[in-house]
Amino acid sequence: MTPIAYRTVPFSHGWLWIRLAFRMYRRKPLMWIAYATAIVIIGALLTLIPIVGAFVFQLIAPVLNGGMMLACHDERRLQPLQFNRLFSAFSSHGSQLVTVGGIYLTGMLLVFTGPSMMGSDPVIHLLYSGLNTPQALQQLQQLPLTLSAGFVLGLSLLLFIVMLMAYWFAPALVVLGNQRAIDAMKLSFSACAANFPAFFLYGVIMFILLLLATIPAMLGFLIVIPIGFINYYISYKDVFRHQ
Repeated sequence: MTPIAYRTVPFSHGWLWIRLAFRMYRRKPLMWIAYATAIVIIGALLTLIPIVGAFVFQLIAPVLNGGMMLACHDERRLQPLQFNRLFSAFSSHGSQLVTVGGIYLTGMLLVFTGPSMMGSDPVIHLLYSGLNTPQALQQLQQLPLTLSAGFVLGLSLLLFIVMLMAYWFAPALVVLGNQRAIDAMKLSFSACAANFPAFFLYGVIMFILLLLATIPAMLGFLIVIPIGFINYYISYKDVFRHQ
């Protein structure tokens, strides 16, 4: 397995990625909408299965993301897009991508369940109890944020960011860079850390676009969500430019 080098890109590339992703999207919008819609529907159907379904989706999500990376690569090379390309990574890189999903799932479980086991602070208990009733929210507003609760929440947020950084480039590194799951996640984390300013700008702009996408009638999601998937590829090709 050949090691892959990454580079540090300018802060402004966080906006450049979105522009390039939109340029790719508008060439064949219906196909990108079909890809993104299929992923959302698969996720929604699996989460209807109690307990197991959500876990299964988290395991196969990197495989679907890998299929999107292959579709983006086809489009970049001016090859025709086919809908079944979304599922092609199951046969070519399925085991490694499911491993990525398993590691990511484990990290997310620690993020969302770990704090509730790190003490009996009432703020932590309410936040991670799953209760979203008006009474629970009102009680939460009246509770003071203690130092221990702030520490636990900060640690949870840090772990969430670490797992997101380890995941971001991993599917592309597996299917396009021929990396194994653990190596891909390590490399993804390092590359994201080296390009944190660009990712910060990207995150701010995407957050704003997601808010705007709700107007009118959330139709903007038909643009923003596919662009979000395409951006995994665009940022990969920029940071790992020689690939």
